[in-house]
Amino acid sequence: MQKLSSLLSNNKKGAASLYVVIFTTILFGVITLSFIRIILSESRQSSNDDLSQSAYDAALAGVEDAKIAVNQYYKCLNSSDSSCNQYRGKTPFGGDCNHSNLLSFLGRDTGSDSEVKVQESSSNNSDQAYTCVLLSDETADYRATLTSDTRTKVVPLGVRRGSNGNYVNSNLNEAKSIKFSWYSDLNGTKMKNIDNHNGLFSKKNSATVPPVVSLTLIKAHGEIKLQNLNTDDNGSDYSTMILLPTDPSKEGSTDTITNDQITAAGNASSKNSPFQIKCQSGGDFACEVTLSGLSFNADDSAFLVISLPYGDEYTDFKVALKNGSGEDMPFKGVQVSVDSTGRTNQLIRRVETRLDPADLFFPYPQYELDFDGSPDEEAIRKKFWITNNCWTDSGSCNNNGQL
Repeated sequence: MQKLSSLLSNNKKGAASLYVVIFTTILFGVITLSFIRIILSESRQSSNDDLSQSAYDAALAGVEDAKIAVNQYYKCLNSSDSSCNQYRGKTPFGGDCNHSNLLSFLGRDTGSDSEVKVQESSSNNSDQAYTCVLLSDETADYRATLTSDTRTKVVPLGVRRGSNGNYVNSNLNEAKSIKFSWYSDLNGTKMKNIDNHNGLFSKKNSATVPPVVSLTLIKAHGEIKLQNLNTDDNGSDYSTMILLPTDPSKEGSTDTITNDQITAAGNASSKNSPFQIKCQSGGDFACEVTLSGLSFNADDSAFLVISLPYGDEYTDFKVALKNGSGEDMPFKGVQVSVDSTGRTNQLIRRVETRLDPADLFFPYPQYELDFDGSPDEEAIRKKFWITNNCWTDSGSCNNNGQL
């Protein structure tokens, strides 16, 4: 009986050990399979990331070819240089993915295959190509970015181009308003941690707020003369407006600047105070303002100069023209839109960007005073006096500064 009891006890111990071994094996099996799954998932994700970046690079290669075509097109538009013969009578704009005007303009014959190979590798059986690049010189709006390095952008609203009398935006006389928007969240400039100080946005330690923007509207009738911009009363042809981001609830904030206010802003005899523009998160752009009641002649040249007066901020912006019915008017010849699709193997990436035509690159003064020589050679020197007497251009004043 004792031997039987001992045998049963040993059998129980053996069964328990067997269960421990089985459950331990299952546990380690699950852990091993989980690690294998994680490794395969990470490997697949890494491979997809590499393919995605490769396809993106291929799309950027299409954008670079678009830059070459746009530069050549505007360079040869009114040139008699013999190097432009291959581009005459052709345009890089328009077309479709089956027939690329870009490739025809550059003289690239891809045969039955409309894509352009960027790189091909036989080692991993992968290849890069951009499959479709479409260019258009007609855009619904003008978009660009201001940074501390590029503080100013000049947007041609209507400009005489060449001696043939053609105009960029020849229908400018139909424009009755300009809608200006700035500070979107598309490029990492999303509004956050905004503190309200007396109704105005104030920048705190961790705040990201819209910057102050300067708008200058310049109009010239037929041609531009610098002397017309240097007068005491040029409100109708040259007006600068300072746009100050403001909480929508603040009294006096607005989203519209009338033509009378624009004229007053350019009049030296008027007080040109900053315009407090309503700004709030939630839309495509945080801040929007409409310059309303405008009037342009058919032969006017007009520019909108956008700048960051403090130079240490970052913002993207959009400019749109509106007709009398409030409908968008397309920009013609002001900016080029590029829609480029690239692929690596079967993975596709698409890039959309904007280019400024080469014939619109011209210098614009960033500062009223600028010198880069040594301090001894180009220093600005001023002399100051301290005196008991006080005087002004309009009369004398007492020691307290009162007339």
